[in-house]
Amino acid sequence: MAFQAEGGGVHPGKPIIWPTGKSSSTPVTSSQQTQTTGATRNVPTQTAPASSTSQTAPAQAAQSSQAAQAATPQAAANVARALTVADVRSHLLSVQVEPNDFNVSLASLMLRNGVELSRTNFVKLMTMMQGTDKSQAMQEASVLLLMKGIDSPQAAKVLGQFFSSNPGLASQFGALQEAIGNLTSALGMGKGLLDANLVSQLSALLSQFDETFRNLSQKAASGKGGVTREAMMNDVRALKALLSGVQGKTPPQGSPETQALSQSLMEFQGKLDGVMQNMLAQALLSQSGREEVNYIYHQIPNAMTNPPKDLEIVVKREGEGKGAPVDPRNTQIVMSMETTNMGKMVISMYVKDNKVYVVFVFSEKNYGENGRAAIARDFGDFQQKLADKNFMITGYQVKVDPAMCHIKPYLIPMLPSLESVLKKIDIEA
Repeated sequence: MAFQAEGGGVHPGKPIIWPTGKSSSTPVTSSQQTQTTGATRNVPTQTAPASSTSQTAPAQAAQSSQAAQAATPQAAANVARALTVADVRSHLLSVQVEPNDFNVSLASLMLRNGVELSRTNFVKLMTMMQGTDKSQAMQEASVLLLMKGIDSPQAAKVLGQFFSSNPGLASQFGALQEAIGNLTSALGMGKGLLDANLVSQLSALLSQFDETFRNLSQKAASGKGGVTREAMMNDVRALKALLSGVQGKTPPQGSPETQALSQSLMEFQGKLDGVMQNMLAQALLSQSGREEVNYIYHQIPNAMTNPPKDLEIVVKREGEGKGAPVDPRNTQIVMSMETTNMGKMVISMYVKDNKVYVVFVFSEKNYGENGRAAIARDFGDFQQKLADKNFMITGYQVKVDPAMCHIKPYLIPMLPSLESVLKKIDIEA
């Protein structure tokens, strides 16, 4: 079903037919073709008055020609052409949006995502981006949230930051572990600054968190240990609240030990904030929405690389809306990872019933050649592991595509370009 926009219908994710409104697009029926402009059906033609005989022959010929043209209306001619920037500017004017360069760029992004180009949607997007730099990352984040039915400025800031400069959960966990070591040392150096029992309990809690971060990738990969995003977010919130209370109990700035403890507490809370923002972004990306952006997203530290890198996973839901489930036998699973010897790689598995087709995408040609050899060598083992889960691989493909070797094209799938997919129909009478 098309989202109706002023001046035409916008089809999500599909080529657009955008009438100009020059004339009605309703087909002309055979009965309509028998009617002439200014005439009435089933009314006998009246005889012209005698005075009309005084007209000259050329004048009569001209009149007859005009009558013939009126009696035979020309068939409407459809002329398809590529949508232009001028068309976008014209439509923005028609919905009372200033057609400046930024608004035209945002409108193009909306069209490439199949978002209705209406004033209401424009206002929602601009409200979400208010007070930000309105960068490309912020625009993409706001449009994606709109497709998921979310118009929160705070959510847009979280997701925009994730798209623009997110360092990855693996590096954030590494920084957290370093901050834990610094804080533990500062607590040891300033034992007299805080209650001894509080210091002992806090040190034990920090040690427990350090162990959790070290083992997270193995637990998440195996599905054991009860590691969930929600549980981790709750733990991080609780720890941050505790540290904030401890910060309030530290003595005023004075000795080097006091300064070191205060700085370590602030540093650790900042690292916790970074992890929290990352997990909030993952939760936002996992929100339900339109079919093309209805998926579950996870980012997991991958201990198979040294140093650990991120393993990003997208699992497609079936259908759209909050009730759309993940059908393990009818879905698409995308995994993006950094490898030790083959660079960046994306594995996309298309699942239909119990049959699986796999596409391996590499960032560079030489990585693709190495990957093709490695996949051929280990493909039998891969088939067997899926067979143990009652899935059968029907085939696979190896591609080199730098653009599709990142996770974002799967998170916010866009049409290639306005010129290649959007058409405008001029209907001329």
